[in-house]
Amino acid sequence: MRISEIFQSIQGEGPAMGRPATFIRLAGCNLDCEGCDTQLKSWKEVPCIALLDRIESRRAVITGGEPTQQIEELLELIDLSSEKGIEIHIETNGTNQIPDVSLRKVHCAVVSPKRGSYVDFGFWASKENVHFKFVMGPADWCWPPEILEAQAHLIPHDKFWIMPLGRDPNLPLAREAWDLAIRLGVNYSDRLHIRLMKR
Repeated sequence: MRISEIFQSIQGEGPAMGRPATFIRLAGCNLDCEGCDTQLKSWKEVPCIALLDRIESRRAVITGGEPTQQIEELLELIDLSSEKGIEIHIETNGTNQIPDVSLRKVHCAVVSPKRGSYVDFGFWASKENVHFKFVMGPADWCWPPEILEAQAHLIPHDKFWIMPLGRDPNLPLAREAWDLAIRLGVNYSDRLHIRLMKR
């Protein structure tokens, strides 16, 4: 499995915010989003079984890059982690599906669709353990408020999260994202790791 990095931290965004986890960041992505904050050029090959020894928390967040670009290895890691009793979280852009038999072993999957890419919202929204995180901002892959307003009726509101774009600890777009979430009756996600200048 191509691994960009493994580190211990606290989840800073989305439905599991504030919870400690081992983050497994996979290399490679099928999208090329301007301003991506993930280093994808350097990676090491690590067998899935060896990754289990590096998971120091009861919770593992598999992120990227895009995890589904290594789908066979991803499914193996899900199986191995599940057998060991590790709570599995996955962050994906949603462009590739994860088979139901494996997705059911995932505690929480966060689909963060990028504007302009194809995502089968019907497939993902039908899964109880899936949440959607829309990044609001001016970048071409982000979602402006008016489009989020139009999308809000397509996804159950308890699964719909709006998160402001930005690496500035003050998160200048946070207030606007907060107000929009209130107006739409959906969830707001802050970015705690950005606020505290952590990772």
